[in-house]
Amino acid sequence: MIQFLPIPHLIIISYVVWILYRILKHKTNKVNLPPGSFGWPILGESLSLLRAGLDGVPERFDQERVEKHGSSQVFKTSLFGNRVAVLCGPAGNKFLFGNENKLVAVWWPYSLRKLFGKCLVTSHGEEAKWMRKMMLSYLGPDAFATRYAATMDVVTRRHIQVHWRGS
Repeated sequence: MIQFLPIPHLIIISYVVWILYRILKHKTNKVNLPPGSFGWPILGESLSLLRAGLDGVPERFDQERVEKHGSSQVFKTSLFGNRVAVLCGPAGNKFLFGNENKLVAVWWPYSLRKLFGKCLVTSHGEEAKWMRKMMLSYLGPDAFATRYAATMDVVTRRHIQVHWRGS
């Protein structure tokens, strides 16, 4: 016949296991992380970001966390099932864009890569450089002067002739 432990013993054993888990987790987690919260499991703080975006002020998400964690322009959070560090302000942008492919790498959560597919937004490394170079040939100053200025001039003149002067 199977004997079960009394409930007080189960509670004590569970408490000791939990304490040991917390101690071992604390000792192995020596990574220097910025302040912040990962929020709910799996969801993280994604709902707060989406709510701010739907209200038309997505920057509110960043501002609330920067105010909450003091003057730090860097905070950790969990968005769309991925743990991330968010860098805010000009210094954060300078660090990211100045050290791209050196100290930091562009990374997009799986859900966003799936949503956007392979495009300029989600590409990185040599592929991104190649795509930007191709875009520059269509959107750069030389392309504007040779391709688009003449077309815009014709369309503008036609619009003025038809809608403003009356033909």
